[in-house]
Amino acid sequence: MSTRWQILAALTFARTSMGFQFQSVAALAPFVTAELGLDNTQLGWLVGIYLLPGIVIALPGGLLGARYGDKRVVLLGLALMTGGGLWLARAASPLEADIARVASGAGAVMLNVLLTKMVADWFEGKERILAMSILINSWPIGIGVALFALGPLGEAIGWRAAILAAAAFTAGGFAAVLLFYRAPASAVLSAPSGIGIEVIDAREWRLLAIASIPWLVYNAAYQVVVSFLPSFLGESGASIARSGAMTAINTAIFIASVQAGGILLKRAAHPDWVCHAAIAGWCASLLLLSGNSAPWVWIIAGGIVGGLPAGAFVNLPAEFLRPQSRGPGMGVFYTVYYVGCAILPALAGWLSDITASTRATLWFAALLAFLCIPALAVFRRALRRPPLALA
Repeated sequence: MSTRWQILAALTFARTSMGFQFQSVAALAPFVTAELGLDNTQLGWLVGIYLLPGIVIALPGGLLGARYGDKRVVLLGLALMTGGGLWLARAASPLEADIARVASGAGAVMLNVLLTKMVADWFEGKERILAMSILINSWPIGIGVALFALGPLGEAIGWRAAILAAAAFTAGGFAAVLLFYRAPASAVLSAPSGIGIEVIDAREWRLLAIASIPWLVYNAAYQVVVSFLPSFLGESGASIARSGAMTAINTAIFIASVQAGGILLKRAAHPDWVCHAAIAGWCASLLLLSGNSAPWVWIIAGGIVGGLPAGAFVNLPAEFLRPQSRGPGMGVFYTVYYVGCAILPALAGWLSDITASTRATLWFAALLAFLCIPALAVFRRALRRPPLALA
């Protein structure tokens, strides 16, 4: 295996550990809520707070890598993830669990911001597209593995030991990056002179504000589903292991759907129509699933259509950002993503509490996903508007 593919394997393994750790709380939700005395609002907050540090760290994250070296910052992130996981395993209160998740999430943001750049440093042309596809899909793969493994592990050895297993996974990612990653000869460290958002012009700011919405609500809907679907299935009579396995199957199909969607959207004459139809189908599957009718059918159907629009939504900023504004523009794009994905799972949990049913979380996820349709339409209209002429 050539050096660059060994490096990709190491970075992909590290990012998979991030998805695994993110999902660990939801996969072990019945045990965590019972021992720490959490309601569904607090559970949603504990899930979403993992992403909260991205509000502060996402934008300047790339500058940290430029100043201190990508590898050093990623290793620091993995160390924080491991330390936060160890702390969560011994948490004795909801507050302590929240602090531990923030520490882990801060490390995860460093990975999310820099790993894509590190892969781009090593790959060119069509190989880069393949390498990026492998890297990006590592997040849902980690989520799926956690759903399959952690429920049975928690039943067998306790939820705290299962959380320790997630921390061991991130420690393995630390070892993989430490041993196998090296910067290419072309990489140069430099002292950052500023955040650089001044290069984003007024039109780009306006379009960023709109283009960020579909990616935000789409991801938030997905995270609400994977966070609360195991609990919903459990309320419907499924065991913890079976609930996790059913959610993991939905995630596995979702992963394949994302890859298939990239091919389909590239060939489609009207890709936005494909996105609208896929979102409508996903919303319908969630609403039908919430009725407890043929859950396997709607779990599979939702996975098949739900992943199709992902490539289109994440690509929206590239349609208008100039080369010189692309870096800081994507930082803004992901900052918005982190704000929403940190808050909305907690709101889903609150809705579950006031309605006394996790069915409300599936309704909420369907509503969030539906918002992609008008948001994408508004973006297309704004994109067609010509830039304002200077006086």
